[in-house]
Amino acid sequence: MKAETNHRHPLHILCVDDNTELVELVADMLRFYGYRVECAYDGDIALRLIAAKPKQYDLLITDLAMPGLDGHQLVIKAREAGFRGSVVVFSGALSLRNRQQFGELGVEAIVDKPAEHRQLISVVARLQTELWERANADAA
Repeated sequence: MKAETNHRHPLHILCVDDNTELVELVADMLRFYGYRVECAYDGDIALRLIAAKPKQYDLLITDLAMPGLDGHQLVIKAREAGFRGSVVVFSGALSLRNRQQFGELGVEAIVDKPAEHRQLISVVARLQTELWERANADAA
């Protein structure tokens, strides 16, 4: 009988938004709940961080409208760079086409701004549980 492996570690999250006050507020909230968080303030910076260490991040939280790469382009380029983590789009006023494009990219969730902090935290917690379950299933 194989011993159960418990792969429970706090998610390492990259949070990307050009609204510096908002991204810092979201990062502080996520840190309060025990997550490890880094911030980037545009898509180009985020891609450089991901490309340098594509397996470092478990979760990418991104806005759509940003300077440099927008959120859609960021997800595409991050996947091309080897990022295999989950993606949450945290953005306001997404069109139906934007939502379809993100769906085609396989993002795990879209959270509309403005959102109550519990909504974003519940999505992150669900994704962490799914990650743990996958890791435990792979180890079995």
